[in-house]
Amino acid sequence: MRRVAIFAHYDTENTVKPYILHHLVALREVCDEIHFASTAQLPSDELAKVAGLATSQHIFENTGYDFGMWARVISSINLLAWDELVLTNSSVFGPIVPLTGVFEKMQGKPCDFWGLTDSLEIDYHIQSFFVVLRRRLLKSGEVERFFASVLPYRHKGQVIRSYEIGLTHFLLDMHFVPAVFASVLTPELPVGACNPCVWVPAALMDLGFPYVKVELLRDNPLGVRLRPVRKRLASSGYPPALVVELAHDPPPRRFAGTRNRLILMLRRWGIIGRSLALRQEVIQMAKANVPVEPNREVSKEIA
Repeated sequence: MRRVAIFAHYDTENTVKPYILHHLVALREVCDEIHFASTAQLPSDELAKVAGLATSQHIFENTGYDFGMWARVISSINLLAWDELVLTNSSVFGPIVPLTGVFEKMQGKPCDFWGLTDSLEIDYHIQSFFVVLRRRLLKSGEVERFFASVLPYRHKGQVIRSYEIGLTHFLLDMHFVPAVFASVLTPELPVGACNPCVWVPAALMDLGFPYVKVELLRDNPLGVRLRPVRKRLASSGYPPALVVELAHDPPPRRFAGTRNRLILMLRRWGIIGRSLALRQEVIQMAKANVPVEPNREVSKEIA
């Protein structure tokens, strides 16, 4: 199994922090090559930190976010030489469990692409902080076609709508089959947890989820309880020094936390439905886990 990774990095202080190096070391255990791309203005001594871990290093203008970085690197490598392409970024702490176990679990799932988790925010999609594209998809030419369409957007919301959500639906429209390590479409996670990484992070960790979002510990946007998350981080053996800058929880968001816990309870009890209608074909393909040949009659226009 030949596996290549593209790591998209950004840092407001123009540094390569220790948690990034930890992530890269773990990736090298499961990947033959890592291509490191950053939109931070990294001086040579910072780039030198990744020299022994990354096959190539790239500094790009800060446009297009992670999809812009992935697109530029994809255009420079031969995807046909690889069995799997891993797309990941610097938005997570971890892994807190070995990635070898995660890949072994997912290896048994007959799919064309998979992610660690999915989301119902805005529209159904596999979250892009860790996505794996397999050989049948890499051989199709559709990966290059999609990423060649990536525009240098500077607004994060536009990137999410057009490319994070867009990638999932583009691949589904081409009849490539998805899989998810921990899915909001299954009973494993509480009903209504639209974005489980920030709604129910402790539940994810209990399923063997390997990462914690930086945003969660830095901002806690939904006001969830962070003590269980930190307790699980400590018990996992993840070095506390890697999150030392976020040692203190953000100010409590009591209204947000109470509101979101209420929404979760109401959805669990069936009093209110999910906020977004799920595409039936997503559920059917996720349950079937049977790859099908791509539909070559699909329009060549990328929405």
